[in-house]
Amino acid sequence: MKKAGIAAIGMLAGTVLLAGCGSEKSPAAGSAGTSSKPESKEPLKLSIMTLMYAEPPKADSDVQKKIEEYTNTKLDISWVPNSSYKEKVNVTIASGELPKALLVQNNKDSNILSAVRAGVFWEVGPYLKDYPNLSKMNKSVFDNIKVDGKIYGLYRARDLSTYGIIFRSDWLKNVGLSEPKTIDELYNVLKAFTLNDPDKNGKADTVGLTEEKTMDGFGVIASIMGAPNSWEVKDGKLSPDFLAPEYFEAMKFYKKLYDEKLIKQDFPVLNNQQKKDDINQGKAGAVISNMIDGAGYQASLAKTFPGADVDVVSRLKGPKGERLPGGVGYNSVFMFPKSSVKTEAELKQILGFYDKLSDQKMLDLLGWGVEGKHYKVEDGKPVFIDQKLQDTEVGSSYLQLQIAKYTAKTTGKETPLMEKYGKMIKDNEAIAVNNPTNPLVSETQTTKGSELKPIIDDARTKFILGKLDEAGWKQAIEQWRKAGGDKVIQEFTEQYAKSGQ
Repeated sequence: MKKAGIAAIGMLAGTVLLAGCGSEKSPAAGSAGTSSKPESKEPLKLSIMTLMYAEPPKADSDVQKKIEEYTNTKLDISWVPNSSYKEKVNVTIASGELPKALLVQNNKDSNILSAVRAGVFWEVGPYLKDYPNLSKMNKSVFDNIKVDGKIYGLYRARDLSTYGIIFRSDWLKNVGLSEPKTIDELYNVLKAFTLNDPDKNGKADTVGLTEEKTMDGFGVIASIMGAPNSWEVKDGKLSPDFLAPEYFEAMKFYKKLYDEKLIKQDFPVLNNQQKKDDINQGKAGAVISNMIDGAGYQASLAKTFPGADVDVVSRLKGPKGERLPGGVGYNSVFMFPKSSVKTEAELKQILGFYDKLSDQKMLDLLGWGVEGKHYKVEDGKPVFIDQKLQDTEVGSSYLQLQIAKYTAKTTGKETPLMEKYGKMIKDNEAIAVNNPTNPLVSETQTTKGSELKPIIDDARTKFILGKLDEAGWKQAIEQWRKAGGDKVIQEFTEQYAKSGQ
């Protein structure tokens, strides 16, 4: 890593988080999208700063050797624990040293924007057409990461709509109900999971829905009930979701669940792991989250509760039909500082590394690991030998280098549940509601968003808990407006008009 030498880089202090999951040898025939093989020349020395979720792997690990050999690189990776990543980024920036590739989650954070506009990072858009894999990346997602109409990094792709309701299907059978197809039917299921002894242990010790303090599931319920996905265009102006009447209806639904004790009563203080524990320990019957989590719940429950089973549902019919909130199509961006990447030629080499990393052979290495150690082939399909080992040695570390979707690896031997939610995730793109502000920038939102968001979030929680009435909710909205919200609306509206959407 080299000295930054640019004052603006000191402003880089954005939150940089990432989600990690499942990683080599191409386990199945075919390698579509294979880029050209590395030329015979000196390996590219490439420093990267990214996340990890377990112990840092050794630089001489089998996986790293295979990556370096295939991409003709010598990697110098700074593995930073997820829990301390933001602090480490700040320390790194303060020291004036930056890697050649820096992972940033929010490339529209005020500090990152300032650095981009100060010329700190390379613009990569003009080069993408020259790479077989990079040129196939989603142009709409690139639009979402653009700053002032230009592309300053490579996004890490994610599916557009992965959320649904994960529930105990064995409990559903025990209470004599069918898979819910509407909000009212969902309410009936949650009520039965709470009151009708779904685990048949003779005790009143279960609850219908578990949730966490960030209320991840609320956006799904609000969307099903007809609310916008964060923002909507109304009468030519941008309008936040919480101004929509459907949003307030979703709040009333959550309040009803809380009042009737059909949702965990302590959800406002629970974190994500505690929410997962509620399912894994047989305390709660449903959770609204990424449907991919269903496989983990199923495996965990089977060990503790013989006969336990899990299913997923995502398409509930609401007043506007079937709807789900759509994502931005990415969750972080690799950016390339000019102070470390000195020349255009070196930038092209680095882009070539990420292009080769998107070849099928590399996607399978990062998604499955090493054959014979992390996975084996059964009936022509890969299956993990020890998924925990693979996650520790590959998924929690090297997979964080990948820019393609996690699902880009060769499809392995799947359970019926995995096949079901895999198809649902693809099909749900058709009903994903877009957030029209994804490609836009509001300076006020960028600088004051962390102050504005809690005004609404806290008021929403208080309303659900019965500590705030409708009049108090409206007062919170006025507080948001006066604190800068009206300025955000104005700026997004102006940006939207200029974009010609």
